[in-house]
Amino acid sequence: MAAEAVTTGTPASAVSGTFSPVCTLPFNGARNPASDDHCGMQGGSSDPAKQAESSSKNDFCATTQSPQVVTHQDLVDLQTKANSANLKKSIPDRKVVEDMGEGKYVSYVAFVKDAHYSDVAAGEAVNCNIPGNDSNDIHIVLMADSADQDECHSTTAEMSPHFRPASWTPQNIMSASAGHPVRVRGHLFYDGSHTPCSGTSRPNPKRISLWEVHPVYSFEVCTQTTLADCQGNNAEWTPLEKLFTSEQQ
Repeated sequence: MAAEAVTTGTPASAVSGTFSPVCTLPFNGARNPASDDHCGMQGGSSDPAKQAESSSKNDFCATTQSPQVVTHQDLVDLQTKANSANLKKSIPDRKVVEDMGEGKYVSYVAFVKDAHYSDVAAGEAVNCNIPGNDSNDIHIVLMADSADQDECHSTTAEMSPHFRPASWTPQNIMSASAGHPVRVRGHLFYDGSHTPCSGTSRPNPKRISLWEVHPVYSFEVCTQTTLADCQGNNAEWTPLEKLFTSEQQ
């Protein structure tokens, strides 16, 4: 299993332009030069709100002692609260979303509809606008009931490029999760940069809630094939990296 993360305050680099965690990583990763040598915790924007957002996206130091189990409906309900609070896209002080739950260590069971590297052409602010697969997130589309649902009912998990294990790839995620629920654990994050689906509006990326698991701390595949079985006490889980012999760190 992943190493125990230790909460130590600011979860990243004190050196501008590099990413050096100050807590034990919650997974067995290796330094990723494309990202870790060129992009610090606050990303590549000079805007304080974007820096705060990037710092939250890069939080690997939430305590992992007892994850809060969240469901699809929980994330939908959180979106309803965010809508009622009339949150803006720019949130310089993230206390408002922290009071709703951002920063918690959560565990979420769902089906994978899609996984792909995102923003690879130009990168995005959190990853210092560096193009390419190795320096950008893996965007995972999660469904409550089956992988065949409309993506506008989806929720999201993101694997950060920072210290990302070699086996964490879109191809491996899709191969391992076919027909099986997965369990993602990590940092609960509110991604106000986007807009959820509503009515006839189908923005890109499509999702029902802007609350996501970002960054992912662990990704496991259920031996059973139904959501009910995989949410039960007898569910059996295998970490993604254990399913691929190409990575034995």
